[in-house]
Amino acid sequence: MSIEIIAELAQGFEGHPEQARLMMRAAATAGADAAKYQLVFADELATPDYKYYSLFQTLEMSDKVWQGLVDYASELGIRLQLDIFGSRSLELANQIGVTEIKLHGTDIANISLLHQLAASPVSKVLIGAGGANAGEIQQAVDILLGKEVVILLGYQGYPTPVEGNQIERVRLAVERYKTHPNVTIGFADHALPDSTLRYALAAMALGAGAKVLEKHLTLGRIMKIEDHESALNPDEFLEFSQTMRGCIAALGNASDTEDFGMTEFEKGYRTMIRRHVVAASDLKIGDFIAPQDVILKRTSATDPVTDLNAAYGKTLKRDVVKNAPITVDNLQG
Repeated sequence: MSIEIIAELAQGFEGHPEQARLMMRAAATAGADAAKYQLVFADELATPDYKYYSLFQTLEMSDKVWQGLVDYASELGIRLQLDIFGSRSLELANQIGVTEIKLHGTDIANISLLHQLAASPVSKVLIGAGGANAGEIQQAVDILLGKEVVILLGYQGYPTPVEGNQIERVRLAVERYKTHPNVTIGFADHALPDSTLRYALAAMALGAGAKVLEKHLTLGRIMKIEDHESALNPDEFLEFSQTMRGCIAALGNASDTEDFGMTEFEKGYRTMIRRHVVAASDLKIGDFIAPQDVILKRTSATDPVTDLNAAYGKTLKRDVVKNAPITVDNLQG
């Protein structure tokens, strides 16, 4: 099993091209699979009277800058993802060759934009499902039927209360969409960076079935740049990435078989700890083995019987002295 780790850079570039490049480089070196920014045009998000309209304006960058970020992502070997908020940002994303788009929770029910996404060359859509109802999520999935879809649960609450994460919702979504091969469930983690849960919440989401993790990354919380509240510093994000990949390795790939798809390491452990079936007293050729005739002990034998049930009811083909191991060659019947 593998996971995808997204470095959520959001608005942290603050409209500065070089800051955007630094954040992407940090994401790449900190172990992220993808770096995601919000592609903001103020007029797509709000009317001029909205209190953050002027902030949105400061986040606007030229098409040339965004194209440069696409090229830089390729150079760094990291995938670039963009939040889009309307036709203009979607069109630009298409022009510069970005094929992985996030539909922010603000647009979960934006039917027109959903249909535009469905008709676009975008191959993968992450649906921000924080604050969304089940019917709204299903509507989005239905419209985006031909795309690879990630339902990204979780939300930014400034701060998000621990109980507000409802990671149990990940399990419910995995169960609901298990018959949809194009749908994956993810979790956007917004634990406070100084909390003991800053890695634990994402690990819990993996255990519940999430295969995509989104985590905020900043250049340094002390700088208090945009969207730093739940962000990790680059060295912390690297530790997060390594920890999550360790968790998914530990989760493994169990199967509903007799040995659960046991690894070779565990099979070796099983062989090492199993005691051997030995004679409880001197036994003679032709003796019928009853439970009182054999016990379990560790021996130096290399081919012993280790299952008592494999010895019970069998007949000895040769004499076996007390404490000698019972081997398959000793038994008949």
